Amino acid sequence: MKYTIYWCLYMWHNEIASKRRSPTNYRIVMCDKNKALDAFPRLLSETGFEPEEYDLVLIKPNLCGMYYPETSLIEKAIEFFEPRARKIVIGETKSMIHTPERQFKRFRIYDMIKRFGEKVMAMDLMEDEILDLEVPFPHAISKLPIPKLVEECDLLVNIPKVGKHSNTLLTCALKNLFGLVAEGNKYGVYHPLGVDNVIADLMKVVRCDLNIVDAGEKVIVGVDPLAVDALACRFVSLNPLKVRYLRLVSEDRDLKLEDVLDKLQIIEI
Repeated sequence: MKYTIYWCLYMWHNEIASKRRSPTNYRIVMCDKNKALDAFPRLLSETGFEPEEYDLVLIKPNLCGMYYPETSLIEKAIEFFEPRARKIVIGETKSMIHTPERQFKRFRIYDMIKRFGEKVMAMDLMEDEILDLEVPFPHAISKLPIPKLVEECDLLVNIPKVGKHSNTLLTCALKNLFGLVAEGNKYGVYHPLGVDNVIADLMKVVRCDLNIVDAGEKVIVGVDPLAVDALACRFVSLNPLKVRYLRLVSEDRDLKLEDVLDKLQIIEI
């Protein structure tokens, strides 16, 4: 009897997680950065991404970390989605070294969004209502504090820059999503639990719909942050098989990371 109950709970939690997490998609588009802005609509369409009409688009650039994407990519994303959205939020949470407000000023985000009027705003997501989302079958933590906007948005656009990280080896799409966790002292609270574990847990409760990556001289675009990160390892001379959170996220989807790597479909424009 207890095994039947356990199995039912497992299937229920897995169904919830599968609805929240990003779908596996192996198509990734690469383009020279100097061509990316003009080719932006094509970059998105080649991944299989099909834009719709949205009530709320949340754009999460990595502005409070160590590696910052070119702001032209943020602006281009706003330009692309502005006609298709009732509201666009550029959102960040504070880190131990930066606050969103300071970084929005530093990178002139406030100036950038003025021309779009009240439809587009920049926001410290920790000022939003915070939800404690239950993590099914967690690696490290049973609940994660996530801004309500992350749950409410129709589209989550992730804009990181690829780089190396002393703890996780890689920082790119999945690591930037770790910045959605509503905790200023992420290092003190979550690093002792293992950041790889927490990233894998986060991907059970947050769905990312589009990733636009600053990869130095290239731009990488894909709908699946796992596939995007697997490719991004090339740009910092990392073996993706050594990046633990890539393996954990793969296994949580009942996949082997080796199979994900074999199935990557890379389209160069």
